[in-house]
Amino acid sequence: MNVLDVKKELEEVLTDLERIDGVDGSLIADNSSRIICHRMHRYTDVDLFGSMSNVIVNSSERLLNSSEQGKIERVLIESANGKALFLDLDKVNFIILMELSANVGWVMVSAKRAAEKILKISKDLVISTEADYKKEPIPTETTTPSETTEKIASEKIINRQPISKSEPESSPALAKTPIRASETLISEKKGLSIEDEVPSVESGEDAKKEIVEKLTEDFTLSTEPVKSTVEEIKEVSEKLEEEKLPEKETLPSIKPPISFPQLPDHVKVPEDAEKRSELILDIYEAIFLAMSMGASKIMGVAPARGLTKKFLPLKSCKKLLFGVDVKTNSVINFDTIRDNAHKITLEAREEILVNDFSKIIDIITENYGKVMGYEAFRGMVRPEFNVIKKSYGNAMDELDIKKKIHPELINLLN
Repeated sequence: MNVLDVKKELEEVLTDLERIDGVDGSLIADNSSRIICHRMHRYTDVDLFGSMSNVIVNSSERLLNSSEQGKIERVLIESANGKALFLDLDKVNFIILMELSANVGWVMVSAKRAAEKILKISKDLVISTEADYKKEPIPTETTTPSETTEKIASEKIINRQPISKSEPESSPALAKTPIRASETLISEKKGLSIEDEVPSVESGEDAKKEIVEKLTEDFTLSTEPVKSTVEEIKEVSEKLEEEKLPEKETLPSIKPPISFPQLPDHVKVPEDAEKRSELILDIYEAIFLAMSMGASKIMGVAPARGLTKKFLPLKSCKKLLFGVDVKTNSVINFDTIRDNAHKITLEAREEILVNDFSKIIDIITENYGKVMGYEAFRGMVRPEFNVIKKSYGNAMDELDIKKKIHPELINLLN
């Protein structure tokens, strides 16, 4: 089933669900916050539901895990104007919005039926992830010596002239012995022909025994490297099995695959313009790293990456963000930003860096705040921002960076 067929079937499930009284909309998003399909016509910012579903489901899942309440089944949220039901369905999240008048019990029963259909339809759904680097597995299939010999022999025998009929007729015992392929293999290795290897077929049983003994001896020698190779592969496989990492916990805490670096103490602003611009880049790199780590702690790495990538102001900050992408660990590729910054004239570089970086931080912070709440976000970045303040605090004042930082973040740096 292709992607279009999957989407069509999922939309049919959502359409059926709309017929229930009190259902105000429904949506299906994958684990990377991408919206697969929805029936939420009166909501303008539909993409926000994908990120929010991951935040709500993951946070609830971790809370239940820490309190040993068992596996999460659904999350029900009630507000002054309605209700929302979130279901975690392995590869996708299923969201149903309800009016105040909705019969919650009936909606839950209907949602459970719909969830079974969604699970069945989405089981073969492939969630695309960018820049997934996988190590090439060590091959475990081995070819036995007999198979190797048969393959080589069969290839060699194709282009050879068949042995005349008179030779096997004179010695029936030899005719029953499958020596042609093996003779070809061994003879080819030594650069000899079959005629050189078997001078006379008329010698009967003695010739046959002599040939078979010779072939057996050569075959044993020729298969020793293959056997040793098979044994080496088995040893490597056994070592890999012994060195396997312990199984992960069912519901691990979300931790970004990065750590915050140690920063220098009480940095002073240099007089040289080139060094000043490098210091500005260092400061903003630390700020963006802290923000990425904070978002990843709350949302998970993939949703945080998707949200950051979506809202990067590539058009309004063309000089600085040209060719810039977000890495798989949700961190902005700052090496490309540095290369772009070095292309800006030294006289205008400092002003452009501060203005553009401030604009980027404003946009990303606004969207992080919408998804996870400013208070939660500040709580997650506070440890890293304290390190930044101790290291770059005075320099940020002198470079006017604090004056242009987002209001929701300035308190963390003062």
